[in-house]
Amino acid sequence: MKLHRLLLVGAAALMLTGTARAGDHHTGLTLRCADCHVMHFSQSHGYLGAGPNTTFLGTGPNEYLLRAPINDLCLSCHDQDSSAPDVLGAANGGNGPTDVRLAGYLNRLGLEGIPATGHTLDSTETAPGSDAMTPWSNPDGLNCADCHHQHGYGGGSNAYRNLLSNVGNSGFLGSLVTYNDTQIGTVDPTKDVFERQAAEYDEADMDWNEPDNNASAIGDFCGGCHENFHGSPGDLTTVGGVASGTNWDKFLRHPTAGVNIGALGGGHSSLGVYNSKTNQVKVMSENAGWDAVSFSADDATPTCVSCHKAHGNGNAYGLILRSGVGTLTVDGDTGATNSSTGAVMEHLCGQCHVQAAAFVGVP
Repeated sequence: MKLHRLLLVGAAALMLTGTARAGDHHTGLTLRCADCHVMHFSQSHGYLGAGPNTTFLGTGPNEYLLRAPINDLCLSCHDQDSSAPDVLGAANGGNGPTDVRLAGYLNRLGLEGIPATGHTLDSTETAPGSDAMTPWSNPDGLNCADCHHQHGYGGGSNAYRNLLSNVGNSGFLGSLVTYNDTQIGTVDPTKDVFERQAAEYDEADMDWNEPDNNASAIGDFCGGCHENFHGSPGDLTTVGGVASGTNWDKFLRHPTAGVNIGALGGGHSSLGVYNSKTNQVKVMSENAGWDAVSFSADDATPTCVSCHKAHGNGNAYGLILRSGVGTLTVDGDTGATNSSTGAVMEHLCGQCHVQAAAFVGVP
């Protein structure tokens, strides 16, 4: 049986006034204890008019008085349930079935997808690019609360999508990923995310600001587990004991902050190529450049989620194979999928880099 929430009039009113937080259902008036916790695991009926009318329990009893093991509990609403975003598997049966899902979709061991295509629930494997053995919060493997705060506090403040600020396993403290939670639809350049509509999950409903043009809050977040993939020019994150991007050049891995498309010169990347794309991968902007006809000079900065879906998708490593033309998909777009050159990966590189764009043809 699916776990159903009781929709409160007060919560609906918050949505209408524009103060509901984007994606943060588990907070304020929508934070309903009995959705996830049960005092006695022998419960045999719902709460009638006083709460969620469900007896969903699963196996247990469980730690923290949870109704079911954490991944099962989260997926009771977030997999094929029209009351919430669907985050597992390619089939989207959630509350936005036509969404090009911003974070893509998760895998789960033995159930959905191939582990190499993104984050895999229950996996105990070491995270790619991690120096530590097990970055997960429990020996049962990756669970939703390794990245999201289950109560919506995001580490003590309002965080985009309930993202934590202390993911990972080596004492890494990232930045809180902030957004315009009290002014949905209004650009606040001091916040990392611009949300156009409350509680929406389609990638068209948000864009990335760049409050610090030498850093990326979402890059810091990802770096909590993927330490060796994380960095900006001259920072202290190392690969093989060597800093990446010393003197703003000779990168040992792709920068996640600090370098704008076309800023280095020498043919490495081209803002003209990027601006020519109808379907652009998302980059950060300090001047709301994504809301203009095209980005201006030195105002388009790629970061981790420019190339990868945070949850994953149907491609290796959750890559967004996007040519710039055709219909948008969670995997990229139909222009890349139907590439006549067969060079699908190069379409993603060709979003910014002149060499790849020349190889596949600039749309």
